[in-house]
Amino acid sequence: MKSLGIKIGLVPAHRAVFSPELARKMRQATLRAFSQAGIQAVAPDERLCRHGLVESLEEGKKAAELFRREKVAGVVIGAMNFGNEIPAAEAADIGVPVFVFGCKEEGRLTPAANRRDAFCGTLSIGTALRHRGICYAFPQAPICFPDEKGFLRDLERFARACKVIAGLRGSSYGQIGPRPLEFETCVFNEVSLLKQFQVKVLPFPLAEIFAEALAIKDTARIKKVMAEICAMADTSLVPKKSVERLARLELALDLHVRKYHLQGLAVQCWTLIQEQFEVSPCTVMARFSQRGIPAACEVDIHGAMSMHLLGLASGNPAGLADWNNRHYKRRNVFSAWHCGVFPPGMAKAKPKMKTQKIIGQVTGEDRAMGTLEFEVKPGPVTLARLTETPEGEFKLLIAEGKVVKAEGETFGAHGWVEVSDLDCLYRALLSDFPHHTGIVMGHFGQALLEACKFLGITPVVPLELSA
Repeated sequence: MKSLGIKIGLVPAHRAVFSPELARKMRQATLRAFSQAGIQAVAPDERLCRHGLVESLEEGKKAAELFRREKVAGVVIGAMNFGNEIPAAEAADIGVPVFVFGCKEEGRLTPAANRRDAFCGTLSIGTALRHRGICYAFPQAPICFPDEKGFLRDLERFARACKVIAGLRGSSYGQIGPRPLEFETCVFNEVSLLKQFQVKVLPFPLAEIFAEALAIKDTARIKKVMAEICAMADTSLVPKKSVERLARLELALDLHVRKYHLQGLAVQCWTLIQEQFEVSPCTVMARFSQRGIPAACEVDIHGAMSMHLLGLASGNPAGLADWNNRHYKRRNVFSAWHCGVFPPGMAKAKPKMKTQKIIGQVTGEDRAMGTLEFEVKPGPVTLARLTETPEGEFKLLIAEGKVVKAEGETFGAHGWVEVSDLDCLYRALLSDFPHHTGIVMGHFGQALLEACKFLGITPVVPLELSA
């Protein structure tokens, strides 16, 4: 499997009265499972712990120090047999998500047979974790062999959740201009984000971005970005001047991304930018999202975070869509749409650069060029939306569906998305969520659901998620 690009620590929990040979056998099987799931394993070896197993309190402390030094994003405790709960909990107590499982018996239980008793010991490990206030998850079948298909699936889910948690905590997002005056739907609380997720929002005036964009003297860099844009999309309907403006805007924003170590952007995309900089920024934002730096419309910080969560869980670029339009015939199909800001990797065919038709009516079409228009390619998608309630509770809507072919066309970028019960989904939306959602190709709802447990987010899952 392709690497997930994440380090996870392994605690092979052992108790001395049980067979070290059987325990080592399961340790090796678990390490193979890590490799199959695309995880870089960090485990104590025989130089650090006897037999490479964690049995004593001293060994637990050594394992914890190893995990801190290697900066693991999560810890898996495997009860190789009954295990010793105190050293296991000590090893895992480093402030990252924890996943617990126990190993099954080899065969029929007899008085003379070597046994594991992990069915019992795993409960003791869970108790020790709870005593220490350590949040933990476990597979659907908590007592299993590491090479079982279900365990591999759940281990990968946990690893993806760890990527989400590590990637979100401590992130910085660039707020490019104020939110639209009449879009209260995009309000957010900076202090809440800082307290719960250590997330910082850094504000930058549009005038500052415009000035930096126009001051760029490096024509070679401008031409390089222009060439990339023209290779990515059909720009035949847009004058060269507009493409150059987009390239300058991208370079100015990229300077801020690199200088301030931003993980995402939320941009005031209308109408000041059209009036003063004479383009629509959609193509630039789509290109940032394609690079894994989510760029949300209308200064929607929670929208940028929703995109970021999806990108971390999936490894794919995410877009931001309106819950736009219910299909006039097909009960469970709706249009996931935006004006032209989806990452180009989601396109069914080569995107076309056009004019933002709605804004063009206000500013003139010659000042509103720069949308990236296409149909989303068919296939499974995950939808996610983070919000904070007026009472200060963070909620994440998670849903899965698929992009399908359906009758009807529109401008901008969009896909017809089919879900199992659109009315049920819409009731959940109307109860707690605004008009934007993150969208990504593939089904990754379970990883987001697991991440919510460790982030203190209330998950809202109105429809059944795929395994």
